[in-house]
Amino acid sequence: MIDLLLLIICVFALLLLFFRRWSLMEKGHLFGRMVFKRGHSAPKPMTKEDHEVTTKEMIPDQSKVHPKLIVKGDNLFKKAEQEFKKGNIKDAEKHYIKAIAMNPAHLEAHAKLGAIYLNQEQFSKAELIYRKLVLAVADNPVYFSNLGLSLFQQEKYEEAKDFYEKAIALDSGRPGRFYSLARINQLLGDMDNAFLNVQKALNLDPDNLDYGLTLANWYVENGLNAEAKSILENIIQHWPENAEAKDLMKEIGG
Repeated sequence: MIDLLLLIICVFALLLLFFRRWSLMEKGHLFGRMVFKRGHSAPKPMTKEDHEVTTKEMIPDQSKVHPKLIVKGDNLFKKAEQEFKKGNIKDAEKHYIKAIAMNPAHLEAHAKLGAIYLNQEQFSKAELIYRKLVLAVADNPVYFSNLGLSLFQQEKYEEAKDFYEKAIALDSGRPGRFYSLARINQLLGDMDNAFLNVQKALNLDPDNLDYGLTLANWYVENGLNAEAKSILENIIQHWPENAEAKDLMKEIGG
């Protein structure tokens, strides 16, 4: 009789333990679903800090990379170049990444990867690549200009302006940089510098219709009709069939 009673008590205790464990598991599952529904487990949005270059991410000096890794990186870079020439951009991208993983100091692999990201309109990725490059090479205007472009496309206009200005300080012979800077000036409401920089672009490339029409439109928008008329007369003289220039001339009574 006592043995039977002990057996019943043991079975009851085991049932209690099982029920308690099941209950805790159910609560755990329920909590998990609540967290998921509220978005607590969702990834955080990217912030400016995510695009800053940490010391660990900086491109090291070539002298700090083992010679064997340099050779392996060069071989992977050559494979990437071959794929790029064939138009296999995805494969080229993979090999550029592998080349950088093998030799983090491979500047050309970084630059080619950044250019791919720009062409693919992956501007946040391009930004991070070019941030690394401008820290590693302080006198390459292309890196500064491309960083400016990647920032401009993300509407980070103040930063984009700074990097375009640095690119121009290193090489003032590219009209496109002045034009891009002028567009940023205009978006920031700095029309004095917008006029100045698009005029500099025109001075370097006087036959560029886009530069001329942009300047004429900005003059009209800001009530500078006499200045606009001078630009439009020059455009119509060289491109007599240009409808936009003719319409703009009519608008200002020219």
